Amino acid sequence: MIQFRNFTAAFGERKILHELTLNLPANSITAVIGASGSGKTTLLRVLCRMNDRIENFRVEGTVLVDGVDIYRPDMDAYALRRKVGMVFQKPCVFPKSIFDNVVFGVGRKIPKKEHANLAEQVLREVFLWEEVKDRLGEKATTLSQGQQQRLTLARTLAVGPEVLLMDEPTSSLDPKSTAAVEKLVQSLKKRHTILWVTHQHEQAQSIADRVLAIEKGQILSLNNPRGQLPLASASHPE
Repeated sequence: MIQFRNFTAAFGERKILHELTLNLPANSITAVIGASGSGKTTLLRVLCRMNDRIENFRVEGTVLVDGVDIYRPDMDAYALRRKVGMVFQKPCVFPKSIFDNVVFGVGRKIPKKEHANLAEQVLREVFLWEEVKDRLGEKATTLSQGQQQRLTLARTLAVGPEVLLMDEPTSSLDPKSTAAVEKLVQSLKKRHTILWVTHQHEQAQSIADRVLAIEKGQILSLNNPRGQLPLASASHPE
């Protein structure tokens, strides 16, 4: 599903990812671990082209998502972001109702009369429907932080992405909410390819089909904690 081919990402002369070559299969969870500044978040951001407007940002090599070179000149970045969704470290809800938050990214792509069914579908998918079905008109800011994180994930799912990028999505959550999000992600991999950045090695080992360790922008190791799926391929310095 995701392929990096001799890929380098840099800000000016400062290289963040170095000649990365890596294959990640569809419908699986890859946990990405490494020290702060190792390139974990940059790895996610290049997959949805969030760095495009940053001065001096440049790339070399190729990144393919579902066989498409996402940095080719005629690539529509907005179309890419419908295919590749991102969930951030802290929940990002808008000062709108719970319902309006869920359908915010859908716009006119889906008829308005279908928004209610879509909202229920994705809220059920993130195990939030029973908690909010009677308060959809309330402000999203009235939800707990754990609920807000699941709401942002529902909003991402409403757009229909094939790839989910999750940048330390549980780092600001309590243990109960963290467990809920971890369980949720396990159910989502049936239909999505997931990259999950975390500083917690135990979490990476428990939720992921494979764990990718990055150090100074290079692949340090790639292992399979579950032992039930073939490892994705990667090349890295010896």
